[in-house]
Amino acid sequence: MRGLRAIITLVFVIWLFGGRPAYCQTPEPQRQVDAIKVEIALVNVPVSVTDRSGRFVTGLTRADFQVLEDGKPHDIADFAATEEPFNVALLIDTSRSTRGLLGPIRKAARTFVDQLKPQDRVLIVTFDERVKFLGDFTSDRRQLQRSINSVKTSYLTCIYDAISLTINEKLAPLKGRKAIVVFSDGVDTWSKQSTDKTTLDLVARSDVQVYAVQYNSGNIGGSPTSPYLLPRRYFSTGFVPGQQGRIQQEFERYRIASDFLRAIAAQSGGRHLAAEYIENAGLAFSLIADELRHQYTLEYYSTNEQHDGGYRTITVRLKRADLLVRARPGYRAPKAEN
Repeated sequence: MRGLRAIITLVFVIWLFGGRPAYCQTPEPQRQVDAIKVEIALVNVPVSVTDRSGRFVTGLTRADFQVLEDGKPHDIADFAATEEPFNVALLIDTSRSTRGLLGPIRKAARTFVDQLKPQDRVLIVTFDERVKFLGDFTSDRRQLQRSINSVKTSYLTCIYDAISLTINEKLAPLKGRKAIVVFSDGVDTWSKQSTDKTTLDLVARSDVQVYAVQYNSGNIGGSPTSPYLLPRRYFSTGFVPGQQGRIQQEFERYRIASDFLRAIAAQSGGRHLAAEYIENAGLAFSLIADELRHQYTLEYYSTNEQHDGGYRTITVRLKRADLLVRARPGYRAPKAEN
């Protein structure tokens, strides 16, 4: 009897001090580790390098460059030379100011396309009171020729909408090198979705280079758009109808257009080129095509993790003092949504 009691006592002790079934055990509390997600921005910086005579310089390596954001050096995460293909959107103004000059316009567009590399992809976009995408990005030269030959003129101009829609709908989803070449007098008379400020802000937030070939539609021999059809912002409070007032308003609208085209080109690291006449725009297109064939692309990860929509400056330096470098001066950081 005593033996039985001893066995029962031993079993009870074992059960009490660690031998309980699993369903009776109290699990130890586990540490809760919060997952921290850090989004680091990859910044793309196209770079053009020339000598003191303006000739493009090739053959440089990653070690020749230094990139700084807000004055702080950053490691170059990726480096590409001119071999990487380009996606280029060619935006052609088809408003009333180009009426009667489709021949020179098509010729200039064909000249530009023919000077790009065979693997570069091009999208033809026209804009008047509407923005029209003539196909999609392609390296098929015959298809591009057909798109260029189908260009027709209309009346008004929505250049802000054209640039914004092209970036948002066509270029933003793409990776790699991207550029817009816009051929226009720059005067906007009909944009409904974008303004000059929102378009410039979009360019600052994107990694798209913008090249502008600007002509003066007052030099094409036709009748320029009547100042009465221009948006109200183009008129000063002291405007007086008549020949003198018309000249004043023509000058003012071209000043605004030139300021806008220069701004988006400078912000993106592109170029603004003036062509006094549409007929001599071919030289400007040749200069742009030559630059696109001789570019470098630097990519770095920004160490600034703030998504505050602030503007951050970019500085690209070369270790060789005898060369000149041009790149976009900065970008606008993404802004976190509430």
